[in-house]
Amino acid sequence: MQRDTVRIYDTTLRDGLRNSGITMTLEQKVAFARQLEALNVDAIEIGYGGPSQIETMKQLARAVTGPVVYGLSRVNIKDVDRVLESVEGAKKPGVNIFHPVSDDFLRRAKRTREQAIENTSKAVAYARQHVDHVVFATQDASRADSAFLVDICNAVIVAGAKTISVADTVSYALPQQFGELCAFLRANVIRGDTIAWSVHCHNEIGLAVANSLAAVAHGVRQVECTINGAGEGAGNTPLQPVIAALHKREDIFSAVTTTINHDQLVGTGQMLAEIARLSL
Repeated sequence: MQRDTVRIYDTTLRDGLRNSGITMTLEQKVAFARQLEALNVDAIEIGYGGPSQIETMKQLARAVTGPVVYGLSRVNIKDVDRVLESVEGAKKPGVNIFHPVSDDFLRRAKRTREQAIENTSKAVAYARQHVDHVVFATQDASRADSAFLVDICNAVIVAGAKTISVADTVSYALPQQFGELCAFLRANVIRGDTIAWSVHCHNEIGLAVANSLAAVAHGVRQVECTINGAGEGAGNTPLQPVIAALHKREDIFSAVTTTINHDQLVGTGQMLAEIARLSL
């Protein structure tokens, strides 16, 4: 039986470093990006498209050849341009565009649902004029109105998004709920059975791995994670236990596999742990 590949999207160099207490020099970032390539992750998110990060991101984008290299962007076209500039030297450049989708986060951003759909559609369409790999990330999706989620996903797919990322931004979801949300979106969004689906979970209530696995069980085929679960607060979905669970419980996940090089797992974790120790 042919097995689906669960793609591994590593965001250690972006979300893993954000307010985590871990700092890296440019040399360390380049070495770590190359280690992630040796681990054989499918995608690496190298930073947020702020003006001060462009030169660092450019060097990271050129450091690897295999994975898709993403920068994170708001829907502001200037932000998208900065990310496009940052990843233009990559063999496989990509842009990950995020926008709040819960009413709570929309209020904080002072955006209406209609503005969210209009702005994200424009940003996605603009990015797709320049690169093939465009992700739309639904910030705080686990607390969003499901009908609005369908509407905004439909709009960005029409605009050219290749992947939709479902985010449990504030670590709110329980595994059954999160799996059912992913299944609902796959069933109700246009081209939901053919578009690529990804999940981005946080770990404040200790369920990032469980939620990610529930998503995979409901048809999601990309997991966004960090080495050692690095990230703000309780961190992001840790890469290692996701891989271990998919491998150890092949009786449950017999339909899927990953491209991860298991021989590099321990060394990659140790490399980040040593960098974190030096950050103290």
